[in-house]
Amino acid sequence: MNLSKYLLLAILALGSTSVFAEGGAERSKQFWQAFREDQARLYGDKQEAMAERERKAEEKARELAKD
Repeated sequence: MNLSKYLLLAILALGSTSVFAEGGAERSKQFWQAFREDQARLYGDKQEAMAERERKAEEKARELAKD
């Protein structure tokens, strides 16, 4: 086969892969955005978590002081 035929095959192969990959980046972005929202909903942000830990520690200290 000539060099031009190899070049044509390479161009067609690259062109067909882009057709099959269409929308892949958007689906990936949607997945990661939904994942981050779920994690934030489940665990909250770091400040809220730290405030909750401090509150629990204070409650425990009060209970120990009662005894």
